[in-house]
Amino acid sequence: MAEMLDTSAILSTADTDSLIIIDELGRGTSTYDGFGLAWAISNYIIEKVGCLSVFATHFHEMTNLENVHAGVKNHHVTALVQEDSLALLYKVNPGPSDQSFGVHVAKLAEFPESVVERARRRQRNLISLNFIPKECFGIWKSR
Repeated sequence: MAEMLDTSAILSTADTDSLIIIDELGRGTSTYDGFGLAWAISNYIIEKVGCLSVFATHFHEMTNLENVHAGVKNHHVTALVQEDSLALLYKVNPGPSDQSFGVHVAKLAEFPESVVERARRRQRNLISLNFIPKECFGIWKSR
């Protein structure tokens, strides 16, 4: 509820001179609720508020906003990924991230191998089913 109240305050008070920074837009909701809210909130800010905004989100599909709205630019933090390590390099590059690190981090955190492998299988299955809304078809549909 706290995140919803914060977001409501942002949406009702922001103007063109505001700077909006939201970490994990859509957090604390189910996948579809979260993505739907993140998409709607982003579009509201772009179309109605028109201020400089920075979002961090785990919804890769949100990167398609760059293809829908002029002025939206994707950036990502680079990482060095090896089988037994993950190092975030604190370097910001243009474009969306080409991968998610959740399962990799679970392995590094020493989750049981059966959990990591099941997560990988489920992730591959969900990606193959293309559970992505029509308006988000873009770079992630082909993945």
